Parts: sequence; structure tokens; C-alpha cells
Amino acid sequence: MKTTTKALATFAVLAAGLMAGAASADDIKIGYINKMGDHPWFVAEVGGAKKAAEAAGATFVSQDVQFDANLTITTFDTMVGDGVKGIAIVVPDKALGPVIAEKAKAAKIPLVAVDDDIYYQDGTQVPYVGMNAYNIGARVGEELAKLYKADGWAGKEVRIASIEDRKADTCMQRNKGAEEAFLKAVPDFKLGNIVRVPYDNTMVNAIDVMTTTLTANPSVTNWIFYSCNDDGVLGGARALENAGYTPDQGMGIGIDGSRACDAFGSGKPSAFRGTMWLNSANHGALAVKILLASIKDGTQLPVQSFTDPEYITADNFASDYKAKLSTSPAPASAPPTANDALQCTDRSQGGVSFDATGILLARQGIEALRRRAGARERLDCFPAR
Repeated sequence: MKTTTKALATFAVLAAGLMAGAASADDIKIGYINKMGDHPWFVAEVGGAKKAAEAAGATFVSQDVQFDANLTITTFDTMVGDGVKGIAIVVPDKALGPVIAEKAKAAKIPLVAVDDDIYYQDGTQVPYVGMNAYNIGARVGEELAKLYKADGWAGKEVRIASIEDRKADTCMQRNKGAEEAFLKAVPDFKLGNIVRVPYDNTMVNAIDVMTTTLTANPSVTNWIFYSCNDDGVLGGARALENAGYTPDQGMGIGIDGSRACDAFGSGKPSAFRGTMWLNSANHGALAVKILLASIKDGTQLPVQSFTDPEYITADNFASDYKAKLSTSPAPASAPPTANDALQCTDRSQGGVSFDATGILLARQGIEALRRRAGARERLDCFPAR
């Protein structure tokens, strides 16, 4: 009887230990900070991260900081205070990298940088998940060179617009890769015929700055453009259209695939010739998986984890990618044209409503201005009827 009682007691202790271990695994909380949560790329990325965390039995929390450096730091501190065991982050500004990295080290939690690489103060790279920025840019440059030759542009008045987000090193690496690959494939193209156009990583601003660039170069008949993302390139294409250029007078290839539906969904010709699609949901999922492996098993975080792009064009979009990328015939993220009207409600001003018409007063542009003014509430906008 004593032996049986002792055995039962031992079993109870073991069972309690197993249950406690399972509970601790389930109690792992992962934090995800991203810089532009209303963009399709980051919507998919955060969705992939959440799905991976929940599949592993972990709790998932995320925060969109909308390019706000102060909010990024506050969010990081809040997540640590709330007990997250690991954080994945897309920094709004690379200059924040060392600050966030040192905070993670002080809190003794693993940190993974997604999309934009960041470094510790001593120059050591924070574990990174995303694309090889230079190589994907080189793919863009190679494809543009093929189009340049196929379309017979060698004898035309051609300029390249390098649409640049100079705050993000990964963006500049993409543009550098595109430029060097294009010039290698087209050695007779003059370096002086590349126009460097700074922008803030949004389509609305890309339209604005490219419109100014076109006005400043009236003698140019044909334009090539590349940028950090689809927004920069589709913005360039929209600017050409608005200025009266025909689609065959421009060629640009984007990166990320987030605007493929906007560019190819109508079936109309466009200067947006293609995009290097990376499934951002895989980025988020991979970041969470390596964080969980580090937290649960002590697995060392890999320094770099890269994903490969797929080249989408108007020719293969309908058959191979439309079902994957287009959720509705008229997605809410579709960019406005010069004549679009929006009805907006500003929650930070007690629900005041107003009409907004024209490209530069589209939702993204308004939001950017409001963020700079310190507004925290979002606008609710929809097409005016």
C-alpha cells in the first residue's frame, strides 16, 4: 500500500511538472512592431506572423507605429513591460537600430529585424529576415535592360529616374543593385542620364516628386524607373500617365508585389511593366518561428535569412498570381486618380467630415500630413458618391 501511495505521489509530481512545462510554452508572448501597418505588404506580413505564433500555441501582439520613432521606442518598452519573450521589428528609420538593439540586449530578449537590417552599436548585425536587397535590385536592373533592348530605346532621349528613400539603407541597396545591373547590361548608357529622385516611400509622394521631375526635364521622351517598392514605381507610372505620356514611353519594375493587382488588374497597358513579388507573409512567419526556436529550445538565431522573389508581369498575372494577390475586383488600397473624390471623417477632431479631391489630397497624403502634425487617430475615408 505504501509502495502504491508513493508511486502515485511520484506520478502526480511528474504530471504536475509536465503540465507546468506545457503551460510555460503556451504562455510565450511574441511582439511584432511594424512601420506602416495599413500597407498591403505589412498587412500580409503581420498576418503571417500571427498565424505562425498561434499555430505554435504562443500569444501574439503587434503594433503599427506609422514611421513614428518615438512611438517605436515607447511600443518596444511597453511590450517588454507586458512580458513579451521576443520581438520582431520593422524599424521606421535605420538610425533607431542601435537603440532598439541595445534595449533588447538589456532586456535579455531575442530580437529579429524584418525587411530592414539593423545593427548593434559595435556594428554587429541583428538577426535579419527578408530579402537580399542588393540582389533583388539587380534582378530589377537585369529585366529593365532586357526591356530597354527589346523596345529599341537606344536611339531615344531616355532618362532613368532612381526613386530613392534615402532614410532606409535596404531601399538604397535595391536601387544600387538595379543601377549597377542595368549599366552592366547596357554599358553605353551614360551615368549622367540617371536622375536621383528622393521620396518618402509612399505612392502619393512618388507621384508628386516624379511629376516635378517630368516638368524639369521636358525634352526627355522616354523614362525608366526603379525604386524601393511597388509604390515608388507605380507612382512613377501614374505621374507619366497624368503628364500625358503613353504607356510605351515608360518602363518600371517594382519590388514586393503589393501593387500588382492595381497595375495589372484592369488589363490596360501600363509603364509599370512588372514586379519582383516576395510573399511578405513568409517573412513574418519565419521571424516568429526563429524567435520561438530561440526562446523554447535555445537555438541560435541565424544572422541572415533570405527569401527569393517571383517575377510578375502583365503576361503571367491573370493565370498565376491574380487569385493569390487580388482579394476583390476593386481593392480598398487602389490608388486614386486626379479626379477621385473622397469623403473623410477625422476622429481626432470630434468626427468632423470633409471632402478631399485629387491625388495630393488622397488618404495617404492626408495621413502623412496629420502624422507630422501629431494626430493619433486615423481618418475614415471612402469614395464620395
